Amino acid sequence: MKPRLIGIIIATFVLAVVAVVIWKPWRAFNICDAPKEFCALASDLKHQEGIDKAEVDYEVTAVDAKDGDSAQASWTVKLDESLAADQAGELAQEASTRIQDFVDGQPLVHSSARFVSGEPQDSDIPDLELYPLDVSAGEDIKEQITQAFTLRQLGAQSVGQGSAVAKDIPSLKVLGEYTAEHEWPISLALEDSSVRYSSDQPLDLAEFELTLEAATHESVEISIFDSSGLSVHSTAEAGSQEVAQLESWLKKHSPLREPTAFAISDAGYADIIEGWVGQKLPESLVARPAQLPDGVSAWPKNSAAPSCTQDDLELSLGSPDAAAGSRFMAVYAKNMSASSCAINGYPKIQFLNAQGEAQNDVSLVPMSNILSERVVIPVGESVMSALKWMAMSTTNDPDVTTSLRIAGMSGFPQATYVPETGGTATSLDILDGREVTQSPWLQALDGWPIPSNVGQQPSAERP
Repeated sequence: MKPRLIGIIIATFVLAVVAVVIWKPWRAFNICDAPKEFCALASDLKHQEGIDKAEVDYEVTAVDAKDGDSAQASWTVKLDESLAADQAGELAQEASTRIQDFVDGQPLVHSSARFVSGEPQDSDIPDLELYPLDVSAGEDIKEQITQAFTLRQLGAQSVGQGSAVAKDIPSLKVLGEYTAEHEWPISLALEDSSVRYSSDQPLDLAEFELTLEAATHESVEISIFDSSGLSVHSTAEAGSQEVAQLESWLKKHSPLREPTAFAISDAGYADIIEGWVGQKLPESLVARPAQLPDGVSAWPKNSAAPSCTQDDLELSLGSPDAAAGSRFMAVYAKNMSASSCAINGYPKIQFLNAQGEAQNDVSLVPMSNILSERVVIPVGESVMSALKWMAMSTTNDPDVTTSLRIAGMSGFPQATYVPETGGTATSLDILDGREVTQSPWLQALDGWPIPSNVGQQPSAERP
């Protein structure tokens, strides 16, 4: 035989061997390539009534000539989709127990099992088929499979680990109502994910119905409910009538059992409107009068006291302080007049950098949990406005605040104040793009130095 022909024959043989290894044709005939005792269990399982197929993929993950090779065994058990839900649950529990008992006797083998049902589809992952029902085994496999089969029989297109997908909103509603009735924690969605509800708690029907109702509104493209609340995406532009109507509807909607945040994004995702469904706020955000420190009595509320003028007040800054990643500082206003005067609202503050330029991108927002009230300041006493911000890294942005321009009230003239620590000027790690929260003018605030004692009894305690 000619050398060239021999070479061609050898090359052809090598290619055939490689093709066989890659293709693994024995899979087409359901031939098991795991150790015989694994194959024996898989064979035994697949002959059980109600089980259409049982396979095990076996892969050596570490070779150890002394202690033995480590391996991964992955089991796939296909259940007959005509089974009743409770039958499927019982069968999955039995099969899972048998697999676990067997693997417990194989100390070097890690094992996983999945229970599937229905007609599979190919996936982008080699050797992986996608089933309309696919649940991984766990301690609650019986409940998981019973739930999965129930949802499939109620019309779910596909069911996974604590999740189900429906073809349309009416079908999704059926699934939601059933899971709410049985108090199942589950994630439900449409196939295109335009409507999604997820929770690790039993499905709350009011939350779920709000999600579906939002999805039916004009211009709404996406409606999602999760642990952060309701997120809605509108195809309308910010400022449009459609977006305004959606916001109004959510604010006027009946409040849910728990305060529920909402966020509406516009067509370009450039504008986010936030609020609370039914305008029901969490307790932490409900504005209430400030709590006074222990031992401090509220000043008299003299309705006849005149409003403070700019000449009545002497402003000053407290020393900045820090604790647990937060920063604190207070602005003070002392009544220098000959009689009591009243103040209400917030001081006007602008933050300046070392060049004396305004940091226009610093957001100054009210402390939402503190109610702004009219405070009557006795002669010689001081009120305070608390400032709080999170620590900010100045490594890549050294353009920090070095002074503040402050007016006691809107319309009063501003003056510039430099923060100090121990009598020495200091900067504040407040940068453009960051947020500072501010309390209204207060007699005092629990956890902060009492204004009349500033400089005498400094405190590091902060709320």
